Amino acid sequence: YLASNTLRAYLERSDGRASLKDEVIAANRELRQAMLRNGIDLNVKHELWASCIAVARVDGDSVSFAQLGDCMAVARYEDGRIVVLTENRVVGVSARAKAKRARDRENGLPVEDESHFDELYPKLVYNRAHMANSPEGYGVANGTDEAADHIQAGVVETKGLTHLLLVSDGMFHPDLPLEATMEQIVNDGFEPYVERVEAAERAKRLNPDDRSAVLLSW
Repeated sequence: YLASNTLRAYLERSDGRASLKDEVIAANRELRQAMLRNGIDLNVKHELWASCIAVARVDGDSVSFAQLGDCMAVARYEDGRIVVLTENRVVGVSARAKAKRARDRENGLPVEDESHFDELYPKLVYNRAHMANSPEGYGVANGTDEAADHIQAGVVETKGLTHLLLVSDGMFHPDLPLEATMEQIVNDGFEPYVERVEAAERAKRLNPDDRSAVLLSW
C-alpha cells in the first residue's frame, strides 16, 4: 500500500488547477522521490513501489478521469447506456510477456528457459521488470518517467450522466463484463455485488485481489 497511499496523499492535496493527467504525472514523480527517500534502488525494476490507479475530478459541468493499469472508469447515462471509458491493458500481459521472451531468445538475448516461468513469482518479477510501462506491456505508477506515456485520460460531460464508477480489478466479476458490474452495483449496492464476485471466485478457485471502488452519482 506504500505506492497507493503516496499517490492518494499527493492527489488529495491537489488544488485542481492542473489537468488531471498532469496531476497523476506529478503524483508519480512524488512516488519516485518517496522511494529515493527510503533507499529503494530504482534500477531494480521489480522492487519498485507500484500501483494501478483510477481517479476522477468533478469540474462543474464535466468530469475528468485518468487511469493507469487495470483500475477502470465506467460511465452510466440516463438513457441506459454504459460506457467503459478506459482500456484494461493488463489483460493478456502474460501471453505478451511469453511472446517477448521467445523473440528475445531467438535474437540471442539471455532469457531463462520458459520452464523457469512456470511458477508465479518469476512471472511477476519478469512482468514488473520488462513489461511495466513498456510499449507491449501495461501502464502502472511506479515512479518511472515512462508511466506518463501510458496514462489514459479524458473528460465527460455531467449532462445526462447518472453514475461514474472507479473500480479496481478485485471488483471484476470473473463471468461478467464491466457493464454488468456497473448495473449490479447501481441496482443492488456494493455488498451484494461483492458477495457474488466472491462466490464466483470460489467456484473457479480464483485468488481474490484487492477490492476498491468509488461510485459517483448525479
